[in-house]
Amino acid sequence: MKNRNKQLIIIPGILAAVTAFVLGCLVLLSIFPSSGHETVYDHPTPTMTTPAVPHNLVTIASNQWYSNIYAQFPTEPLYALPVAFQLAPEGLGVSLPDVHKTANSIFAPYITDLRVGFADSLQKPVIQSIGDWSIQLAMATAEHESLQFTLAHGAPFTVLRVTGSTLQLSCDVTCQVYLDNTQLLAPGVATTAQALSVVIRGHTYILSLNTAIPVQLSGNTLTLHGAQRVYLAALPSRASYSQFKEDASTEIMGTMATPEIRGTKLFTSYSLATSGPAPLIALYPHQRENLADRLPVLGSYTTIRGTMTLVQTHAFTTALPLQRPATDFSALKTVPPDLASALPSDIQNFIATGPPGSKDYFLGVWFGRGTDLLQLAHALGLHDQEQRLLKFMEPVFMQSMGYFRYDASKTSTIATSPEFGNENLNDHHFHYGYFIRTAAVLAQLDPSYLAQVQTPIKQMVADVGTYNRGSSQFPYLRNFDVYEGHSWADGYAKFADGNDQESTSEAIQAWYGLYLWSQVTHNSAMETSALYLYTTEIASVKEYWFGLNGLYSGAYQHAIASIVWGGKVDFATWFSSDPNDIYGIQLLPFTPGSAYLGQLPDIAPYFADLQAHGGESNGNWGDLLLMWESYYHPSQALAQKDSVPAASMNSLRSLFLYMLYDHQLQAGQ
Repeated sequence: MKNRNKQLIIIPGILAAVTAFVLGCLVLLSIFPSSGHETVYDHPTPTMTTPAVPHNLVTIASNQWYSNIYAQFPTEPLYALPVAFQLAPEGLGVSLPDVHKTANSIFAPYITDLRVGFADSLQKPVIQSIGDWSIQLAMATAEHESLQFTLAHGAPFTVLRVTGSTLQLSCDVTCQVYLDNTQLLAPGVATTAQALSVVIRGHTYILSLNTAIPVQLSGNTLTLHGAQRVYLAALPSRASYSQFKEDASTEIMGTMATPEIRGTKLFTSYSLATSGPAPLIALYPHQRENLADRLPVLGSYTTIRGTMTLVQTHAFTTALPLQRPATDFSALKTVPPDLASALPSDIQNFIATGPPGSKDYFLGVWFGRGTDLLQLAHALGLHDQEQRLLKFMEPVFMQSMGYFRYDASKTSTIATSPEFGNENLNDHHFHYGYFIRTAAVLAQLDPSYLAQVQTPIKQMVADVGTYNRGSSQFPYLRNFDVYEGHSWADGYAKFADGNDQESTSEAIQAWYGLYLWSQVTHNSAMETSALYLYTTEIASVKEYWFGLNGLYSGAYQHAIASIVWGGKVDFATWFSSDPNDIYGIQLLPFTPGSAYLGQLPDIAPYFADLQAHGGESNGNWGDLLLMWESYYHPSQALAQKDSVPAASMNSLRSLFLYMLYDHQLQAGQ
């Protein structure tokens, strides 16, 4: 949940619709000759091996790390990581972001090291292909000089296909250029080179060309005459030069991740189609820690996500414990008196008050509360109350579906009265997750309702959950970043820090909703996709928001990050500076799909951080904090059930009491 019209509060301190063709892994037949001979590898002979299905270019691939390309030129930084890029008339900007920590934020901003272009200005980029975590682009000048290149998560390199007589590489500040990483190239001296290194701000880059060409350094600008193919990589260290030079004949042509459920494990296979040998790529911590088969570590990068590990491979597979959520609340052997009293009271108030004036996010939240009440009434055997709620909610829900329309110009379902930037493709998974979960539970408890609701809810399900890469209506997995393993909330990422996500719990609720919908519609393909999203996002949220494995330490004084950006993390929210809210936005809404919140090794560091910065479980949203604590210390949480003022609660009292009692029962206390 965010308000794009409010300032972020931080605690002080054309049409290329393609049928599903296959991009192959093109294997180079020739190899590098011995030192002293010129290498030519411009036109490898293709051999079809690893397929990578591209995405349909008709749809707008919003909510991705590269989505700003659709919105503006020059672009904001694109945090591919470990490298970041920017597209501008001056050319392709390249940065290896350094990490800096403060008490309440960690910064790893894009700062241009190098920019590659021509003397003439380049025009807005054209998207030529999109993979699961890669994008192929072309940029041209008015004089038809052009660059074609692919940017990809985890790839510390790109390959520039050049049309034009003279390519220019400009350093943002004073830099040193070395011929084959050994001999310093003096300014003003013209020579011939096939491989060079550039050292700037302590970062080392390699330029490897397909053939030797004339080069000259003038000031901070390196001119390359007759360049046709340039392999440009950011090195973990200067010592890695030879390793990258040997891999310079490769080029990423496509990327694809394929999930598979085997028993109690989720296996995800990540494949890269290339034009040469296995590429050097960097794995995120959540990938490295869960590799199904270990890979030799060849180096590392320090990034905003922690240490990214360099490996060389066309493919790797991760194995995560499958998170299969409960579809409803469990029954209690005995219903305590205060819960028995609270539930009918909450149901009566819910019906009497009726829906809010909202026709988007807050209406969804209201439906979420009604769904809680339905599931609680069902679990506790209150059949009459359950039927009363169904009769009340079903027509209201059908009416609400009329508040959303498909917009072909945005290839998205948009609210007619949007909130929080819904019309700009912001937060769709946050918003629609509430509606999808409600539709599924209504159909679960009243199977006759499925026929009525299936068609209208379909547009919301497809908007955030399309798993068909060839769809011409909706982009593939709109919000989900396949390589980082979590969602992004902003439609076009119009920020210098890249895209961002705040409420991970609402993101996870969206995937939970898709899972529930797959169950009532008996859709096994959707079930696999939903469990992939749910399981993977949980793993990444634990890593990058809850800071497992020591990610958040040192000068940064908090146990969590509540907003994760492409190039920054913040102990903050978009709407409040209250530590209770900063934690609470990672917890709401509590549903049967929230059990992952009880899977952290220890809750103590989080409560210590919360209390050290003024938070308290009897304050605003204290009910969320106590429900979270009840996973770990159920008796202690239950003893505080009357300490949270009603006006400070985020959840219904009946849900709050149920969670505390249920967790105590499960713990046998």
